[in-house]
Amino acid sequence: MDKKTKSETLPENIVDKGKQVFLNKSDLVGDNPNKMVIGSGTSFRGSDINTDYIEIYGKVETSIHSKIIYVGTAAEIIGPITCDHIEIHGSVSGGIQVNGKATIKKSATVVGTLRYEVISVEEGASVYSDLHCTKADQKLVDKISHLKNTMNQSNLTSLSSLTNEEKNNPKEETSNIEKEKKKKRSFF
Repeated sequence: MDKKTKSETLPENIVDKGKQVFLNKSDLVGDNPNKMVIGSGTSFRGSDINTDYIEIYGKVETSIHSKIIYVGTAAEIIGPITCDHIEIHGSVSGGIQVNGKATIKKSATVVGTLRYEVISVEEGASVYSDLHCTKADQKLVDKISHLKNTMNQSNLTSLSSLTNEEKNNPKEETSNIEKEKKKKRSFF
């Protein structure tokens, strides 16, 4: 038997009857079983959400694990999020771990820690977060931090020794400064 496509099985005059027809749409919920949509006016609370792709237009109070997350303008998420890509138009409260790009649009409000590799924030967005770029080489960051601490320790030690010398011999210090000035002037 011949395999027929959707368009072949529908009557030709169905559009004329005013009925809405979705043909060859790969992004429909029924055509993509790994996609989840939480509509506006809907509230979801409870167990973790694990899916490939999720669109949220309502209120969600749970942790979300997904590859791609789209947060609509009227959406509100309360809880931790782990994903590869997120686009936020609404409100998110909780820790966000993005293993790829985080896009925050101007209508968004983000509260909590945000870890990302790449970030895009539009002007006007409200971001009340600690931002941490995970793209950095952690070993290099640790070396730099250790070096800064070492430099600060040595600077503090030398400053404290200078301060102690000044307290003990203030006249000697001023005479040394005057000698340095005279030496510089003699070269001109």
